[in-house]
Amino acid sequence: MTAKADTRLRRLPDRGSKDRQMAHAIIDGSRICHVGFTLDEQPYVIPMALGRDGNQVLLHGSVVSRLMTNLAGGLPCCVTITHLDGLVLARSSF
Repeated sequence: MTAKADTRLRRLPDRGSKDRQMAHAIIDGSRICHVGFTLDEQPYVIPMALGRDGNQVLLHGSVVSRLMTNLAGGLPCCVTITHLDGLVLARSSF
């Protein structure tokens, strides 16, 4: 997996991974994702069910929905999957 200029890790990059198997494990262990996109200068974030088929993330939704029709037309989006496996506690706020 390669990082583009707009997807590279900037803060604490040593804590990230480009390992495809790790990404697949996180996706496979998740059932909910959030899909973010901008349409007519209005930002949207929609929670959705997801699955994976090979290297593709599958989103559950109606093919006639605003999101799906715009994604099919090439609208850029951001799919966020949260996998919480622990907490790091510190004295400072960061």
